[in-house]
Amino acid sequence: SLHDALPISYYQTYPAAFDRINRRIGYRVRPSFIWSYEDTGYLGLIVGLANDGIAGVPGVLRITVESKDGKVLQSGCVDPGYPLPGKIRQAQLVLPQGTQFEGLKLRAEIEVKGMRYPVRWACHQKLNGDGSLTLRKNLRQAV
Repeated sequence: SLHDALPISYYQTYPAAFDRINRRIGYRVRPSFIWSYEDTGYLGLIVGLANDGIAGVPGVLRITVESKDGKVLQSGCVDPGYPLPGKIRQAQLVLPQGTQFEGLKLRAEIEVKGMRYPVRWACHQKLNGDGSLTLRKNLRQAV
């Protein structure tokens, strides 16, 4: 029928536009930036959480920092529905004294009605099998 043929012909005419729309449907959360600082021996992280999708997060986004061996070092939540589409929400995590930045894992989950569901970060960097991101320094310190 003509109705069935329209979406295919539209897609064939405008494939890039349809692909862009499909990539943005729903929520697409990623760490946009991660700043680290040290204060009296404690490592702190400021994480800018971006949402490249067209919908808010359907619940509460929980971010967790783990050591290389999977031990939870710190975990916390942003406000329900955040980060909003096209916006950035900052979160601060203070880690145990003596924690080293290199090799930490940043993981995300959504909490809905008391249940937690894993979230795969929507970023270009290579992710771990569980959807977490291993942190690496990208700036060299001056000598």
